[in-house]
Amino acid sequence: MQFIYNKIFLKHEESKHPECPERLAYFNKDLKETKLENGEKYLNLVYNKGHIKLIEEHSKKELHLDEDTYANKYSYEAACCAAAASILAAKENNFALVRPPGHHATANKAMGFCLFNNIAIAVQNLVNRGKKVLIVDFDGHHGNGTQDIFYNSDKVLYLSTHQYPAYPGTGWLEEFGEGKGKGFTINIPMPPYTGDDSFLEILNELIPIVKKQFDPDVVAASAGFDAHHSDPLLQLNLTTNTFYETGRLLTKNFKNIFACLEGGYNLDFLHKNILDLVNGINKKPPQFPEQTTTSDIDVKNDFNIRIKLLKENLRNYWKL
Repeated sequence: MQFIYNKIFLKHEESKHPECPERLAYFNKDLKETKLENGEKYLNLVYNKGHIKLIEEHSKKELHLDEDTYANKYSYEAACCAAAASILAAKENNFALVRPPGHHATANKAMGFCLFNNIAIAVQNLVNRGKKVLIVDFDGHHGNGTQDIFYNSDKVLYLSTHQYPAYPGTGWLEEFGEGKGKGFTINIPMPPYTGDDSFLEILNELIPIVKKQFDPDVVAASAGFDAHHSDPLLQLNLTTNTFYETGRLLTKNFKNIFACLEGGYNLDFLHKNILDLVNGINKKPPQFPEQTTTSDIDVKNDFNIRIKLLKENLRNYWKL
């Protein structure tokens, strides 16, 4: 797995906002730019013309889409290039280092720092080509937009690990799909201060089950890193070790894996988390190991109660 990157992603910015160009500063020093096509043509895989025009106009006028989600005069171009980078990442099994992120954006609403849903665009393109796709979303916030877009699909299995309660307030255990998509959404809502041990235990249990029973053609990693213990926006307690082990787990079970950057707002740790995820996928040793964290007894008990309920909700769809 290699990185897809372009300096256009640095031009989407607003003063003092946590979703800032500095998130990619480490990579801007060393990475060669990837030549990207204009990704505007890919937006209609998920979005209608009216919504696309709305985002474009907000970008031209430098208006907010909501309290947290900004646009400047470069944002629409950056978002179109992010869509193109995500399509390319899916084609090449690479990591799209994109901004703005995407997993909160629904098919009709920009929110949570996200304008268009990058990973959903890339996944829908794969589905249109007859592929079954597993999305593993380990951003610390629930990817409500991705869930919403594929909630009725049996061609996409959406698996999300996230803090609950937290923004955006979705991702509880009763949300497991509708219609043909029943059972094809698996939410793992983690209580605050969940450590490496609990996270890796459930992921190591579920990933082989998904491999055997869903058998995806492609795995799409919605790669957010705000579950790291250093992150200012959440209260989870994961380390770089978890992202490395997640990479190892994915590459052990699947051949075709691509990733799109989502959240992660501690500027000292973001690049370390990204690099060690990719090291895990590439079967290389970790560069930035930390001391492993464990959930305290109350957190672990809460987590285990949630996992028991999760399995009860999904037992009609999967052999857990």
